Amino acid sequence: MKLETIVPKSEAEWLRLRTQDITSTEVAALFGVSPYTTLFELWHRKKENVVVEFEPTERMKWGNRLQDAIAAGIAEDNGWTIRRMTEYIREPNLKMGASFDFAIQSVNNFNDGGTNDKVNGLLEIKNVDGLAFNQGWSVDGDDVEAPPHIELQVQHQLAVSGRAFAYLAALVGGNRVVLIKREPDPKIIDAIKSQVASFWFSIASGKEPVPDFYRDAKVISKLYGYAEPGKLFDARGDAEFAKLCAEHKALADIENTAKASKEAIKAQLIMKIGAAEKVLGDGFTISANSVGPAHIEYDREGYRNFRINWPRKKAADVAVEATA
Repeated sequence: MKLETIVPKSEAEWLRLRTQDITSTEVAALFGVSPYTTLFELWHRKKENVVVEFEPTERMKWGNRLQDAIAAGIAEDNGWTIRRMTEYIREPNLKMGASFDFAIQSVNNFNDGGTNDKVNGLLEIKNVDGLAFNQGWSVDGDDVEAPPHIELQVQHQLAVSGRAFAYLAALVGGNRVVLIKREPDPKIIDAIKSQVASFWFSIASGKEPVPDFYRDAKVISKLYGYAEPGKLFDARGDAEFAKLCAEHKALADIENTAKASKEAIKAQLIMKIGAAEKVLGDGFTISANSVGPAHIEYDREGYRNFRINWPRKKAADVAVEATA
């Protein structure tokens, strides 16, 4: 297997490199288990060589900031020597690529300088809150399995890097480390390579995947955002088209009715509480402070900031529901 190792000189170069491959963070979409993107969206992104600019959430920002500290702590606890991996590795024939968190260069004081296969590992860091861990990670005694998209990510990294093993390290709730060792799984890696090959063949043959209209609605709106002036589509005699239009109208009517009903109920509640800013209910509270008038390109009238606060589920409740 011929591998290319590239050290990007900038984030822009790294983002461009990713357009030519299926990366370890994208591979889950080929199996329909990615929480971030669909197969349809990925297909159009790769077909058009779209450079995806990442807009990190606060959770992602803090995860990146804490990554080095988490890795250093795990290495210290386990007697490892690690280094941050800045290289991007790809298998050009398959058009698979990956970026990595850290390389493990020594284990329990056995140092090979990073060249001996006896110590040739990866360290992938995940900063996971307790609720997300309870909901998404499978725990059976000492047997812990990450969500499918993460397990696929690690196997993809092992396939592309040729490394002998990887440790998936999750810092749970800020104070508990879950460490999972993974070695290359031939069945999973073969499935990944097969899916990647099928994906690129579909690009070459122009065979667009069937969209998930619930998850792909925004993507489709962007893809078909241009309307050619004067162009006409004659849908007369198309029963399915007429059915979809009727369903859209019915749902729009329900949406409008629900919105009106919601505002009417809100009005009744405000009349009951009068000038009260806070309300205590049986199992809930209401915040109803006044928001004064303002000028934002136009004059905005004051209004009541009305919100009913229902208690959030506790982790114990979620665990009980998940096992029920």
